Amino acid sequence: MILTRRKAMALMATAALLPAARASAMETLRFGHDQPLGSMYDAGHQALKAAVAERTGGKLAIEVFPAAQLGNEVAMIEGMRLGSVDGAVSHVANAATVVPELAFFSVSYLFQDRDHFERVIADPAFRAKVEELIASKELGLKLLGFYSAGVRNIYTRRGPATTPEELAGTKLRVMNNPVEAKIWGTIGAIPTPMNFGEVYQALQSGVLDAAENAPAVIESNKHFEAAGTIILTEHQRSIALLLMSQAKFDALAPDLQEQLLAAASDASAAERDRDAQLNAEAIERMKERGAEIVLPDKAAFAAKVAPIQDEVATSLGMEGMLALIRSHAG
Repeated sequence: MILTRRKAMALMATAALLPAARASAMETLRFGHDQPLGSMYDAGHQALKAAVAERTGGKLAIEVFPAAQLGNEVAMIEGMRLGSVDGAVSHVANAATVVPELAFFSVSYLFQDRDHFERVIADPAFRAKVEELIASKELGLKLLGFYSAGVRNIYTRRGPATTPEELAGTKLRVMNNPVEAKIWGTIGAIPTPMNFGEVYQALQSGVLDAAENAPAVIESNKHFEAAGTIILTEHQRSIALLLMSQAKFDALAPDLQEQLLAAASDASAAERDRDAQLNAEAIERMKERGAEIVLPDKAAFAAKVAPIQDEVATSLGMEGMLALIRSHAG
């Protein structure tokens, strides 16, 4: 269920009102993320901190380490396995380094819109499937909840495009994995893997025609200055996993385990609300600064990608997951 903005903001604000919680807590857990202060992940962790303090009466506390202070996402996964990190958030693409089946979620248009995304996240069968995947690898990781890592869109220096055909021949920067290359090649673009740090200059110089990312990322990196047309393809809704060391979780008293899971559910919903808000605000700010916002025919893009969904699901043994996601479509 989507939290109201008032409730989500209240959860995050509560963290600042509980300065004594950590000092009097029986146990303090160290949770990290790799995004800046004020980001969607930071909002989620601050909401977790507040909810844990409230639900446990100060018996348990969360200490938040932002901006990769505990390492990047892959390093934090390893830290949880070794016991040096208690909890962290990881995008499914990074979690796929230890649970390969999670690469399935890199396929475009699995979710029609945010409501569809939320219905899937709320389905206990979805959580059970993800938990089963993680448990099958014997990694020593516990799933606490699901964060959101933005909605990816195309931005280009070539001007408006509303159909896949209009993107034919577009040199499009993609993340360096075969699923991404296959998707954009099928759509008709020319997939061009490139390190993220090189994208701005490549767009400026014309080495690239376009790239794709979440609006908040496009704005914060000023990429809209080099590619001023933003096409709201919304082709990928990114799932991030809120994880914890299984050993650390198991060491908690049963009542604290239950309270931590409930707090994580609240915080995850607050994070997803904040992520949606941050991306909507970024679109409006870029529009005010001269970016052209284009609403494409998303159904036409999704139709191109549908066969790839089945192909990737079959190759990764994720047919059941694909069927579950499709069962929640509107």
